[in-house]
Amino acid sequence: MSRFHQFVYLAGYGQWLMPKTVRRVIAGSQLHRAWLLGLLGFFREDDISYGPAKPYVHNNQEFEND
Repeated sequence: MSRFHQFVYLAGYGQWLMPKTVRRVIAGSQLHRAWLLGLLGFFREDDISYGPAKPYVHNNQEFEND
């Protein structure tokens, strides 16, 4: 992923809504995919993909033992 695609992904992740006319122009491109995946909250950590169907559950065991 290029730096620009990552920037667009993070803009989507930050809930920036792209204007509909721009979405129509870039529909089907990698740029649109990066923005949409960010907007929907998809990310990958340690080769595990997370998103709306599989939410990230933070398991902080070091604080549970206190």
